[in-house]
Amino acid sequence: MGAACSQKEVEDDEPGQDEVQQEDDAEPEQQEDPKALRKWVLEPGKKMTVMMFGMTGAGKSALGNLMADMSIFQSGDDTASVTNLDSIMKFEAEDKSLVLLDTIGLGDTEIDQDKVVANIRDVALSAPNGVDCLFYVMRNARVTDDAISRLIYVTDSLLNLYIVVTNAARYAKNRADADDWIKRQVEINWRFKHIFGIVGNNLNRFIFIDNPDPDSGEQLIEERREASHEAVFKVLCQHPRDAVPPFTQAMMKQVAEMTKVEREALDEKEKEVQRLQDEVSKKTNASAKKKGKKVMSALEQSGPKTQADETLELYLKQAKEDLIKAERTMKAKLDQVKSDKNFQEQARKQAESATLRFSRDFKDKEGEKAQAAGRAISALSRRLFSGPSSSAKNTAALAEAAAPAETEKPTEEQLKAILNKVRTSVNDTPANIYTSLGGWVGAGALSPMVFTKFILTHAPSTSRQQIGALWWRADTNSDGQVDLTEFKDFFKNHVEAAAA
Repeated sequence: MGAACSQKEVEDDEPGQDEVQQEDDAEPEQQEDPKALRKWVLEPGKKMTVMMFGMTGAGKSALGNLMADMSIFQSGDDTASVTNLDSIMKFEAEDKSLVLLDTIGLGDTEIDQDKVVANIRDVALSAPNGVDCLFYVMRNARVTDDAISRLIYVTDSLLNLYIVVTNAARYAKNRADADDWIKRQVEINWRFKHIFGIVGNNLNRFIFIDNPDPDSGEQLIEERREASHEAVFKVLCQHPRDAVPPFTQAMMKQVAEMTKVEREALDEKEKEVQRLQDEVSKKTNASAKKKGKKVMSALEQSGPKTQADETLELYLKQAKEDLIKAERTMKAKLDQVKSDKNFQEQARKQAESATLRFSRDFKDKEGEKAQAAGRAISALSRRLFSGPSSSAKNTAALAEAAAPAETEKPTEEQLKAILNKVRTSVNDTPANIYTSLGGWVGAGALSPMVFTKFILTHAPSTSRQQIGALWWRADTNSDGQVDLTEFKDFFKNHVEAAAA
């Protein structure tokens, strides 16, 4: 799997030897919770960080609620589970498996420079280690100029970008129809074609969800929501974190450095709580198996505890209290960083650089993309060129700083050079190389980590961004692994073709 996931195993349901069958008084068997049957489950403690963005009304909040398994984003101000900043709402799962960021300001009808500054600052404060997946959320409807310009401004050709299409009941049920719809939109709509290009013309980086409101009274609501939940988490579980680096920017790195001591202390406390919880869970499971799962009485479940059990519970209680203290310390430090004048100035400069780069790429140019970007350029530039930094000297300095972008897209020339190094370095057939890396015919496949080591062995100076770009060319079905057929195709279509 790409990301760390735990897949639940089906346990043996045969009665234990010590069970007492209670046929006469047996209660009707309760229906199992569908959530307990989920196949795609993120591993606790791994903090898969997902940032959602898109136009207002696209369904970001509903998507966030679906992923969090609770209604939190609509009423975030009154919910302890959500941390509110000026432009970001943040949710962190109790088991630390998932961190969700819901952008606020960038989805408004008219974007402005203050919102961009706040977004850059708050994303950095919310995800100092970077963002693993970016979800651009769009409705199954016409793509507008505002929507496409917002997408161009926020990101361009990022390796960890996925497109989530909401209100897509038909396509959520039938992937073949969904792929046909994507191809048809690419042919007839230049805006959609641009979106398709941003995700590397990869059909598998589109997620279709049917996420009806739980209170709408529609038919089969729970089944439809559960299917959408599985579709999203399948992508997260298969996302190649070991090959595709997280999205980062300068402000994130600055926050990471400024909070290093507090973050390390918090990480230590989180790991200790997780370790103790795992130990408690193992003891509970072992006891359940020994006594028999189906007919273990309430008395047996709450039977006498050993001294070791009580000691373990005390350790866990203390660890949780220490974790709460570490979280408060971290929050206080982040508040201090947010109010730091130098940090605020850096956020402003980065926002202005991004705006100038955006303007430079599209202003006064012909074409549909430039026309679509015009409104956003006007709104963003209105404040930028009327404030204290609007002098010719300052503007020139910012324009110089506007290139290059923080996360550069690998060029075709760079990737071709890397592939040529691989081609000239290997001296065996793709099938034999695949086997030597640990893959085999049938169920075996190469993980993102193995693929990364393979590339670095033959081209040591390859960057993480470049490895990520090569990974998407190898993993053509985006299932988080490379099988033998994909590996052979990668050599034929890319490695050997690099010699041309």
